[in-house]
Amino acid sequence: MHNFFRTLAPEQFDAKVTIRADGSYTYSYDGVLIFVPALIQTSRAGRLDAHVDAQLKEAASQLRQEGFRSAEYLGRGRYAVVLERSSARGQPSYFPSREMKVFSIRPQPDGTIVIGGSRPDATAPCQLIGTDANIDGTLIVTLDNGVNVLKHNAQSKPAAPGIVGAFQWRIRSPDADPFMVVQPAR
Repeated sequence: MHNFFRTLAPEQFDAKVTIRADGSYTYSYDGVLIFVPALIQTSRAGRLDAHVDAQLKEAASQLRQEGFRSAEYLGRGRYAVVLERSSARGQPSYFPSREMKVFSIRPQPDGTIVIGGSRPDATAPCQLIGTDANIDGTLIVTLDNGVNVLKHNAQSKPAAPGIVGAFQWRIRSPDADPFMVVQPAR
């Protein structure tokens, strides 16, 4: 499944991250993921090979086995998925993979947490350019009381410092790069 996850990209989605004061966190993704090689094949050939399409339909059950609450194959290499996860302090997460991430949560040695965006790794095996991918998503980060924001490039943020609220980014391209550094309470 690792190589499969390396080639999934976001399309239409709502992603949420909540950082708790103790440094633990939860995240969720509700939307569409694209198996990029299928998207490329469809864009070039006008259709997807029937054998490949059948394999992709089977992969929906593998996504559920990997912890997705739901995963439905929509055809043409697209999956409607819902995922919710919790992680302990100090544990990094990359969704759906390091190579093609919607977001990442990376605890640092100094205790800060970097929440990063969707810019694909330069070595990512797939490209969305020239396909019919329609990326349009929202990333929302919510912080518990006691979590301090050190840096961010959010498009919208809470009305006043110290007010519990959400930081939000609208993501419309694979090179969007939402960014935030926070310091949980010690």
